[in-house]
Amino acid sequence: MGATRDSVAKMAGVSSATVSRVYNNPGQVSPSLAERVLEAARELGYEPNSAAATLRRSGTGTIAFVQFKKEGRPYYWGNMDSFDWFFGRAIKGVQEVLAKSSWQMRFYTVGTQKELEAVAKRCDGILAYDVDTEAEEALFSSIPIPYVLAHHLSGSAEIQNCVKTDNRYGGTLQAEYLTECGVEKPLYITGYLESVVPHAQRLSGFRELYPDVLVLSTTIGKTNAMEGIARQVQNLIDAGAIDGIAAVNDIALFSLLLRIKTDLPKIGYDASPLFNVYPAPVASIAIQSGELYRRAAEKLLGLLAGNRSGCTTILPKLIRSLSQQEEEFLP
Repeated sequence: MGATRDSVAKMAGVSSATVSRVYNNPGQVSPSLAERVLEAARELGYEPNSAAATLRRSGTGTIAFVQFKKEGRPYYWGNMDSFDWFFGRAIKGVQEVLAKSSWQMRFYTVGTQKELEAVAKRCDGILAYDVDTEAEEALFSSIPIPYVLAHHLSGSAEIQNCVKTDNRYGGTLQAEYLTECGVEKPLYITGYLESVVPHAQRLSGFRELYPDVLVLSTTIGKTNAMEGIARQVQNLIDAGAIDGIAAVNDIALFSLLLRIKTDLPKIGYDASPLFNVYPAPVASIAIQSGELYRRAAEKLLGLLAGNRSGCTTILPKLIRSLSQQEEEFLP
């Protein structure tokens, strides 16, 4: 006879209900206790029966991971190949949670309320990826099943269940780093301030410490966008008009650094794999996408188990060097 939930519970010294919570609602169980149960399950060769769990829940046993079509925008970071790593780390965070449960996940891309409502009929819960406008938030007003929204949430509408970042705080972290480096006349590289709310929020946070910062705006991600900016920045450096550089994301920063010569203090945003190819010291801000989406998945499983929830903010972290990023593996 194969291993059962009861035999796992006996070996781990817990109740059968605790074993069930580990697989179906891991957010309710402490990490040490969950690991004890999972270790017993591995030793006994136990695997939860997802079909049986689905029948007990009288649902589909499926969670929908929903992305929105970001059409008609002059800029969306998620459409750039250089940001694929972010999505991968986000999915890994979700996978870490669902792998310990009986839930399965399917992927959908939607653009209208009708499409979102159709998805809701095929699953028991929704985890929405990078909801960044009030219009996208509003689409959930008619959704009857549990859902969790992540991660930019730029709208002002009241959201009951979300896990989000704090872009303004991240911008302040950038400024604090340059302050530590003794920078008095920083340059801030950004773009699309009117249409991309997170960019405006980061600059606003940066200005808390540097209200008179020199700001240069460019079309981030566009071919040759940095050529003119690079010449302008090099002239500012040579003239001593700036003594530090910050950028709204790593794409903008490294696109600039490949075209200029400078040893000034510099900091980007996203803590991307671009660190691996740049030889000089540079800092960045980590959104921690893996942790953010791990928490979002835990929150959704809690809602599906009947728990009350709310919004959680995962604060960005300053990454001072590549070695720190590798040591902590911060998404």
